[in-house]
Amino acid sequence: MGMGMMKKMMGQMGQGGGGPMAMMQKMMGQKGEGAESGGNPMQQMMGTCMAMCTEMLDTMRRTTSLAVYAQPELHQLFEEWLAAREGDVLKLIEERGSLDPEALTTALSMSPASMTTLLAHLQNQGKIRLRAEIAEKS
Repeated sequence: MGMGMMKKMMGQMGQGGGGPMAMMQKMMGQKGEGAESGGNPMQQMMGTCMAMCTEMLDTMRRTTSLAVYAQPELHQLFEEWLAAREGDVLKLIEERGSLDPEALTTALSMSPASMTTLLAHLQNQGKIRLRAEIAEKS
């Protein structure tokens, strides 16, 4: 739903509408009751949707607050660090041959998530080729 539509709907609620949550409760006939109180499955679904929206908005707020630290100087330092780590990965692969991400993670003291991101970045640049295999057969 577009912001224009949301503002229009909130305007129709009258003064002191109470924000999006109150608007959704009014639309669903909840009038302040939680969706957990049982009853209408549509109310339960809307409660779930509202909780998901709240979580997304919280995540967006945290991301926005972190953007304060994203100064040009920090971007430059990060790019330099990333280039150095990429060089380290490429050097290890040249020296030792084909390596799995776990070996690279251990050798470079990086987290698995950071290594995965770094390897994906190198692959996107065409500097390495990644291979997938089943980790555990059931």
